[in-house]
Order: sequence, then structure tokens, then C-alpha cells
Amino acid sequence: MTPIETLVRDLADRAELTELLARQSRWLDDRAADRTGEVFTDDAVARTPGGEVSGAAAVAELALGRHREYERTIHATHSVAVELAGDEAVVECGVKAVFVLRDREAVQFVDARYRFDARRTERGWRFASIAVTPLARTGDVARHR
Repeated sequence: MTPIETLVRDLADRAELTELLARQSRWLDDRAADRTGEVFTDDAVARTPGGEVSGAAAVAELALGRHREYERTIHATHSVAVELAGDEAVVECGVKAVFVLRDREAVQFVDARYRFDARRTERGWRFASIAVTPLARTGDVARHR
């Protein structure tokens, strides 16, 4: 590849991985188990405070199941860093989340770090693993209507 072709591929990969990160947040907030294959590989692994699981279906059950108690969630990623290595990549980011509590006039705010291992597949980039490191969580905060 020429230097320009290498640069274009690098930029395209970074753009696709950043879009994948946004899709992961929407997947989680929408509780879209039917879209798990658009985000994770079939053999994906999750390491979270809620447990460790293998397989895309198990990742979806762990992640989405832990959010059922909330009326709604809003996950926003920031400080994204992408390290490319051919058909594999590491994506790290910060996450600010709002958890709207069901049946209570309150929300909670969460701060965490996510680390994803990504792999290029025939369907495009997908996350092969996720590791979640919680940093902070508030108690109940009054909800505005």
C-alpha cells in the first residue's frame, strides 16, 4: 500500500470503530438484543462488575439484564483512544451514564472506563471483548420533570 492508501485505511478504520462505539451505546440504551451481532462477535467476552461471560448472547443477557431495573439509560462515551494493529484494535474510552430509576423521581450518574478488543470481520469491525471498570456512582439525585 502507498502511504496515502495506508493513511486512508487507517482513518476509515478509526471512523468505523468510533461509529461502532456509538452503536454499542445505542444498543445498550435501546436494550436491542436483536442488534447484538451488529456490535459484538459471536465469541465475544465481557468482564464487568456484574460478572464474566463468553458468547454474544451471554454478553447481551449480562449487559441488558443489568439495566432492566431502570426506566431508561443514557450512555455517552468520551476521550476515545484507538490503537490499530492490522485487523485487530483496542478501543478505550470514558463513559458517562445516566440511569433513570423506575418508579422513583430520581436518577443516578455513573462514570466508568471501557476497554474493547475489536476485530475486523466480513461484516465490518466488531467488538470481541469488553472490560468495564467503574469509577464513580452518585446516590439518588432528584429528577426534573
